[in-house]
Amino acid sequence: MAVEKYVVLVEADGDVTPSERDDAVAQLVAAGDSAPTGLVGLTVSSLDEPLTGPAESLAVVQAWIDDSAGADPGSVTADLTGSVGARLSSWRVEEIVFLSPVQRKPSGEHSRLNLFGTAAKRDDFTLEGFFDYWKNTHAPISASIPGSSGYVVSRVHDTLGMAVERTVDAFIELWYPSREAQASAGEHPRAAEAWEDVPRYARTDGHFWFTHEHVVIEPPATGRGMFDPGGG
Repeated sequence: MAVEKYVVLVEADGDVTPSERDDAVAQLVAAGDSAPTGLVGLTVSSLDEPLTGPAESLAVVQAWIDDSAGADPGSVTADLTGSVGARLSSWRVEEIVFLSPVQRKPSGEHSRLNLFGTAAKRDDFTLEGFFDYWKNTHAPISASIPGSSGYVVSRVHDTLGMAVERTVDAFIELWYPSREAQASAGEHPRAAEAWEDVPRYARTDGHFWFTHEHVVIEPPATGRGMFDPGGG
């Protein structure tokens, strides 16, 4: 099985109300229930609380597609998002797992708090230098902050469509069991150290949202993360 991961940002033409966002997310989840051919994992995350991301953001769809089954990724993602009249930006990515995410089974409800964001290298870094710094210097700091239940970076390999102009080299995801756990992690001294380290290798104009993740189809297991016990 040759599985590739795709990230699709779904955005409206203007500001949206919470009920409009909920309706769009419900349509995206329902589309995944039909399981297009080749779809072996699907999450739909409602972009509920923009931190630095635009207010018109609706959702992020992450699809794991088995292209050995003859599935065309463009057709699969179009089937998943076609019911929502929105602007779509999409990327083919590769996961770098620092802490393996837990409890990614279908639940039928909002149950996983997720900090989701875009990241891009500083202009004086090569892509390889950017990811080497992230793996060897930044991630050990971030992964040591207590409270996270998952830390995954998705490295962009191809930009397939860009409805909203952005510079994106990677997506970052941090899972938390609750807002209380996230708030506690944010107050830890290592959190300040991590934020201070970001401009040493990355641009500081990334977009971030708090999301709640719907697991529609359980994604393929990531295996142990680099900083999980016994990982690396």
